Amino acid sequence: MQKPMPFHFYGSRRVSSQSGLSLVELLIAMALGLLLTLGVTQIYLSSSMTYRQAQGLAHAQESSRFVSAVLTPELRSAGSFGCLARMARPLDQVVDNRLNGALIVPLTQALQGWEYTGTGLNDSITLAGTLATPGAGNWDSSTAGTNLPASLAGSVVTNSDVVIINALTPIGVPVNATNPQNGNSINLTGNSGVDVDRVIVATRGDCSEGELFQKSNNANASSITMAGANINPGNNGNTFNLSYDSQARVYEFTTMAYYIGQGTNAEPALFRRLMTPLQAPQELVSGVETLQILYGVNTTGTSAADNYVTADQVANWDSVVSVRFSVMTRSPDEVLDTENSRSFNMLGSEVAQANSGDRRARLVSVGTIALREKIQ
Repeated sequence: MQKPMPFHFYGSRRVSSQSGLSLVELLIAMALGLLLTLGVTQIYLSSSMTYRQAQGLAHAQESSRFVSAVLTPELRSAGSFGCLARMARPLDQVVDNRLNGALIVPLTQALQGWEYTGTGLNDSITLAGTLATPGAGNWDSSTAGTNLPASLAGSVVTNSDVVIINALTPIGVPVNATNPQNGNSINLTGNSGVDVDRVIVATRGDCSEGELFQKSNNANASSITMAGANINPGNNGNTFNLSYDSQARVYEFTTMAYYIGQGTNAEPALFRRLMTPLQAPQELVSGVETLQILYGVNTTGTSAADNYVTADQVANWDSVVSVRFSVMTRSPDEVLDTENSRSFNMLGSEVAQANSGDRRARLVSVGTIALREKIQ
């Protein structure tokens, strides 16, 4: 007899007809993702622009600080001739100038400036869109009228004032006490550290007399040797007119010019140039568009300035007791949202930008420095 087949029971399973997202859900997700991406991008672009503006402004501020750090000590020490200035006699009567030819700025003066035509008090200045270096006749110095030194013509850009400073720097190596002088050399206890061809002032121990001359030996020599006439400018003779003992004092004498010129990257920059002997210009700070200078003159016999005037209004450079300078610095790149077409007040001159402005960040800084030798 055949056995009956067993019954088997199977559970039922519901199969869904949808897997993944619907079209509406996908569109909503894409829209939300796009909005989020746009928001993040906007934040990034805004932060990037803010960073670039802050960086450009910081660059302009740093340039201003560097200009001040360079000019302040140089102006403060202008005419600081140590004990020579206290001999109650004009400096050219104390120091015998042995150089061939006159100095650009007389030994008796601490400094001298040159004013670019049309950049004085109450003048309106428009900065040049393309840097140019006009002829020396575009500058004037003192009420008698003196053109810019020919050696600077072709180096200084339009609208920049110029100042040339006389100063002494003591050589930090003592005179050799056992053998202070040997022929046309003043012997030291170590290397002088003064480059070849530089100008030297040597004085007797009591500063009653001295000589200004050009040296001929290198910085690693342990002596200061007077040059002859075979270098530029050279000396009128190569032997001392004075004798120097162990108390003698030796200084490096510098006549340094400061001005705005065209830098290696075609940007305006602060330059300095040693004038005697004439050396190649040195670029110091890039992005400095213009330099404006006023001179504080003392006409009442006090140590303070009674009035500030431009270089072409100074009647007597010995009356200058302080210097006020202003510089305009700019960012290296265009970082602003819109063109910066504003004008700036620089020591009483209204300075406008070239081509009605650009998108660079700009700053104007001002400094006033008293000449140390004039306030003692």
